[in-house]
Amino acid sequence: MNVSSSRSAGGPLAGFLRARRDQVGPEQHGLASGAQRQVPGLRRDEVAFLAGISTDYYIRLEQGRERRPSRAVVEGLREALLLDSVAARHLRGLTAAATVTDGEDTDGEESESRKGPRMGPDRLASVHRLLDSLAVPALLVNRRLDIVGGNPLGDLLHEGLEPRDNYARLVFLAPGAPSFFAEWPELSRCVVAALRAQAGPEAESARLTRLVGELSAGSEVFRSVWDGHQLYEKAMDRKVFRHPRVGPLALEQHVLELPGSEGHRIWAFHPADDATAHALRDLGSSARTPGRPGREWCGW
Repeated sequence: MNVSSSRSAGGPLAGFLRARRDQVGPEQHGLASGAQRQVPGLRRDEVAFLAGISTDYYIRLEQGRERRPSRAVVEGLREALLLDSVAARHLRGLTAAATVTDGEDTDGEESESRKGPRMGPDRLASVHRLLDSLAVPALLVNRRLDIVGGNPLGDLLHEGLEPRDNYARLVFLAPGAPSFFAEWPELSRCVVAALRAQAGPEAESARLTRLVGELSAGSEVFRSVWDGHQLYEKAMDRKVFRHPRVGPLALEQHVLELPGSEGHRIWAFHPADDATAHALRDLGSSARTPGRPGREWCGW
């Protein structure tokens, strides 16, 4: 069994608990580390003690034999594993998803009960009009970081990188990505953590499983960070790109959530300095060149 399949054994909740237990040292809770410890982080009995539950019950959680802990147990696990607000929300989502899906026979795709509301064609058309009206590069992404829409400047922003159907594929599989993204090592970790956070309880849906398998096979960095169950949510971030045509771009990335849209978000990239604003104007002029082919965006 490889590392990734070992991490996922027992389901998303079990894998999350095992990974996060490894990342908490006993000294962080004032426990003696000892010279003969055989695990990198806390032992199972230590997590159980800190969470106020029995060791047997915690073992069942890590093995996937118990998937519906009470709110009190979840709170105890949050404290024992030193989870921040993003990770605690993720943990609650995993336990809630287990409650919904227990006893269901699914084919691995997202069940209708978990999909939530979807955007109809009228709203979708309205979102595309909004993107086209923006004077800065903008993309529309879904939970899996599929790039499902954007304005012409958004299409040109990552010019030269392929594939561009999914942002994780773009970062990890596009040959020129490490040189295009000035801070690729940090960006790559954030992309993996954002993908896991946005996927949430649906991290084992068939489509996401295929994507994760593809990225794990193509990138050791992706595989390592994914197995660590790191999580990242952002409302704003700073990016530095080395664009092949207009040179360096310093950008403020704003993330705008779309309620009632099955987890879709708009990513708008605002220039962080005058030089970038000028470069984006140059890039935009090419987007308005008559006869330039447009990009076909995938739907959802």
